[in-house]
Parts: sequence; C-alpha cells; structure tokens
Amino acid sequence: MNITTLKPGGFTFWDRFAPWYEKWLTRGEYHKLILRELRCMIEKEWSVLDIGAGTGVLSIPMASFGCNVTALEPSSEMITIFRSKLGLLSISNIDIQKDKWEEFRNQGSQNYDLIVACNSLHLIHGGFISAMTKVFKFRPLNVCLITEINNNYFIDFKEIDSVQNEYNFLFIKACSVDSSFCFKDMNEVNEFQDITGSKIDIQMKRDTPVQIDKTDIAILCWERKS
Repeated sequence: MNITTLKPGGFTFWDRFAPWYEKWLTRGEYHKLILRELRCMIEKEWSVLDIGAGTGVLSIPMASFGCNVTALEPSSEMITIFRSKLGLLSISNIDIQKDKWEEFRNQGSQNYDLIVACNSLHLIHGGFISAMTKVFKFRPLNVCLITEINNNYFIDFKEIDSVQNEYNFLFIKACSVDSSFCFKDMNEVNEFQDITGSKIDIQMKRDTPVQIDKTDIAILCWERKS
C-alpha cells in the first residue's frame, strides 16, 4: 500500500481509514528504516513537532527515547487510536493536538529542535512548497521530510530547498521499503477495497491474503545555520 496514491476525500476518509492504517502499521515493517534514521538524528530532551502524526508511529518511539513530542493530527479517529496506545504504554511526554498544519499556530513561540513530517505534506492545502515554507518559518534547529517518491507523484526537492536560506541541506536518502499489507482474511480485503474505492492484487501466503508491495521513499534533512 502506497500512502501517496490513496485518494482521500477529506478528513472523513482518514477517520474511516484509521483502523486500517493501524492494521497496516502493526502487521508490516514500512517505518522500520525511517525510525532507524530518526534514532540516529534525535537526542534526549529534544522538543519535536510531528506533522500528521497519525496513530503515533513516529511520535511514540521518539517519546520513548526521551523527546518531548507535539503530535499534530487532524483526524479524530487517528487520535482515538493514538490515545488508546498511549494509555497502554503509560507515555506522558506527548502532547496530541487536533489541528491542520495550515492552521497550526506556534503557541508561546515554542522553539523546536526538530520538525518532522512523514507522508503528510502532500495533503496540505497549497502543496509541498506552501507546507515546507511554513516549516522553515518556524525556525526549528532541524527539519526532516520523509515522503514517498513514485511515478504517480513528482516532487521538486530543489524547489523546496530554494524557499529558505537559513538552513544547510544535509542529505537526501532514497531507499525502498516494504509497504505490503497482510490481511486476516478475504473479508478484510473486501472491506479495505470498499474503504479505499480501489481493487488490489492479492497473493496467498500460508493461507493468508497479502497485498505484496514496495515503494520508494526519500528522507531529507536540513540543519539551521549557526
């Protein structure tokens, strides 16, 4: 399953899709490499803003490491799942805020050590350029953008970098990740197809239906100039 190829019709879609998103996360390894990269970057006590946090796939590991995380997520159902996980894990250093990035205001001129956005900015009104311009205006010490790159979605990374002059561009890493979706049974497959409005190719592995898929992602990082 490729996140950027989904055709959401607004927040209603993400509310309905939230349980399926969580199943996809917990049954797969899509974010394994992303989390490894973030772990090499972050430091304990960092203040982190996670844009489009979903059900906490990045926020929870960063908080567990010792960061103080503000998780920005506009979908009510994503937040419901997120909060239930926090309750089970007894994590208290995450502040979930139900808001869109376009409307989010920096309360009290919060200084972030890192702003991270993973597969979320393509959904922002105005697109990547508008979203990243606002990211840089918040003047965090570090910026990390993670996004899928595929034939259906073109991103001009040079144009993104050109909207700022206060940051050193550190690196871009392109890699392939397993984005397969393991379903419990064919009933789940049918329900998933109804939610997404698309037909998916299924293969049977040990009597389990699987949508076998891979996608390319790019991880980009900037550091504010001293």
